[in-house]
Amino acid sequence: MANVKRLNRLVEILRLMSGSRKMTVQDFQQHFEISDRTVFRDMAALQEAHFPVYLDSELGTYKFVDGFSLKKIDLTTNEMRALLASRAVVAKLGSGVANAFENLMTKVQTEAGCKTQQRLRGASQAYWFDIDAVADFSTIQPQFDAVQNAIESRVRLEIEYVSMGDRAKSVRQIDPYGLFYSCGVWYTLAYCHLRKEPREFALDCIKKFKITDMPYAVPKNFSMDKYFEGGWHIITCGEPMEIKLRFSPEVARWITRKKWHPTQQVETKKDGSVIFRVTLNGTEEIRRWIYHWGTNCEILSPKYFRDEVAAELKSMAAVYKKK
Repeated sequence: MANVKRLNRLVEILRLMSGSRKMTVQDFQQHFEISDRTVFRDMAALQEAHFPVYLDSELGTYKFVDGFSLKKIDLTTNEMRALLASRAVVAKLGSGVANAFENLMTKVQTEAGCKTQQRLRGASQAYWFDIDAVADFSTIQPQFDAVQNAIESRVRLEIEYVSMGDRAKSVRQIDPYGLFYSCGVWYTLAYCHLRKEPREFALDCIKKFKITDMPYAVPKNFSMDKYFEGGWHIITCGEPMEIKLRFSPEVARWITRKKWHPTQQVETKKDGSVIFRVTLNGTEEIRRWIYHWGTNCEILSPKYFRDEVAAELKSMAAVYKKK
C-alpha cells in the first residue's frame, strides 16, 4: 500500500512540475504533508527513472531540463496546415532534407494529443506543390552536409568546382553564406576568394571539398533576399535596368493575378493590354519567361534587349525551316 501511495505521489509531483507554478521543496512538503527528506528521496527516484528533474540552486525550485515536457502538443488548425504544407514542399527538396522532416513529424505525432494525431493522419495528403524535385539527393549529400557544417561552424571551404557551361575546372576557397534551392538544384551562396565577390555554386558541380580551419564572418548587412532581388530568379549580372513589356489582352489576367518580382509595376490599358515594368540585373532568365508567352508578349525597352530577342527569334525560326 505504501508503494502505491508513493507511486501516486510521484505521478502528482510530475503533474505539478508540468504546470505553470514553480515548485520549491517547501511547496512539495506542504502539498503532500511530507518531510524535506522525503521530497529529496522522491526526486532521486524520479531521476533514477530517467526523468530529467533538477533543483535550480539560485531559485530554489525544481525544474525539468530545457526542452522536456509532459504536456501533449495540440496544434491549432493554422499550425497544422502550415506543418502539412511544409511537409509537401520539403518532400521535393531531396531525401536528406525530407527524411529529417519526417523524423520531426514523427516526434510531433508522438508528442501530440489524440485530437491532433487524428487530424494529422486524416490530412496527410492535403497539399501538393508544383516544385521541381531533386533527381538524386544522395549524389550531393556529402556536399550538402559539408556546406551546412561550414555555415554552422563559420569555417572556410576549399572546393574543386566544374562549371556547367564550359566544364572548366577550378579550385576555390569559399565562405558559405547560405543554402538555396531553385528549379530542382541545391546551391550555396558563398563569398569566393578567387573572384572577390559572392557567387552561386551548384552543389552537384562541387566535385571535391575540404573543410578548413580558417574562420570567416558573414557581413552584418548581408541578406539573401536582397542579394537575389536583382535577378528574375537567381542569376544577377551587370547593372540594374528597367525592362518594359507589353502583354496582350488575351493573357493580361494571368499577368495581373500574380506577384512575379518584388520590383514589378503593372499598368492595365484601356484596350485590356498590360504594361509590365521590372528592374533587373541581367536579362538571361526573364528572356526565357518572355518566350513562354509567345506572341502575347512584346519587349518595349530597352532597345538593345528587344533587338537581341528579335535576332534570336529569327534564328529559332530558321531552325524550323530546315528539312
